[in-house]
Amino acid sequence: MEAAKAGGNLRKNPRKEKDSHPDLTGKWTDQSGQQFWLSAWRNVDTKNGNVYFSLKLGDPVEQQSGGYESKKPALVQKPVKSVVDMDDDIPF
Repeated sequence: MEAAKAGGNLRKNPRKEKDSHPDLTGKWTDQSGQQFWLSAWRNVDTKNGNVYFSLKLGDPVEQQSGGYESKKPALVQKPVKSVVDMDDDIPF
């Protein structure tokens, strides 16, 4: 059996809100066919002004009905405390 070719893609990150967020995001497929999240940050070399990209290979991507999801567990939001009911015995 022949191994799959490794490769991937990057696109502009529509969720970038801070400088620390990646400029580009996408997916990378390794030779075994496993997909991983891929992130890239655009940088400029201060010595000569050349542009370069820093890359990070992230968590594996898990295919689920119609889309891809990270295997990393989702953040669980804590329930909001309810407002205490007012005492009906107040005479006004």
